[in-house]
Amino acid sequence: MHIVHAEHAEAAKLYNRMLKSTKEYHWCLYLEKAEVPDIWTVHRLTSIPASDGGKARIPALKFRDREEGRTAVTNSEKVSVLAKGFFPQKLQMQDLLESADYLEACCKAGGMTVEQILRQLKKLKPYKAPGPDSIPNIVLTKNADLLVERLHLIYIAMLDKSLHYKPWKSFTTVVLCKPGKPCYDVPKAYHPIALLNTMWKVITAIVADQIMFLSEDHQLLLKHHFGG
Repeated sequence: MHIVHAEHAEAAKLYNRMLKSTKEYHWCLYLEKAEVPDIWTVHRLTSIPASDGGKARIPALKFRDREEGRTAVTNSEKVSVLAKGFFPQKLQMQDLLESADYLEACCKAGGMTVEQILRQLKKLKPYKAPGPDSIPNIVLTKNADLLVERLHLIYIAMLDKSLHYKPWKSFTTVVLCKPGKPCYDVPKAYHPIALLNTMWKVITAIVADQIMFLSEDHQLLLKHHFGG
């Protein structure tokens, strides 16, 4: 019995050493390839004081419900309070359509090429956290030449038929602390980031580039418009 426990303890130590070594290797690789804006993330991570990770645990949140002060204690209550703050109720699309005065469309985005897809696959940052599909970006960057033809057929069909594959539109929301806040017991001290499905990120990035090009080509933006 003691021999078995000793073997398990030794295997656990070996596993921990391998895990630590792998983390150090990927961290060094990430630092070597870090570019803007990742370089600022690196600066923030290396400049903050060490801790036990306690900030990752969200404390009880104080909020107001119908002018009455309340406190969210359980995880489900915290999720509900944060979700209301991150995703406020929007106007109904019908109301927007009735009140909007749209100009005639100058053109239509589309005509996605293999080269556009291949270029976008190569631009993906390899170690970004994946979405619900659990497909890391590095899988696409390393196999871009093998996947680009099939992705081209899928994306062209989606654009031509105005299709949206529902599972690709789901995403995981991660809650992060806003830096420098005096306390973290209120929902406004946090902000969300969305981890999108990898395949969806590629097509949306290409369409966004097309819209940006058309906006500039048809002079739809103000001359002093920056960002956004």
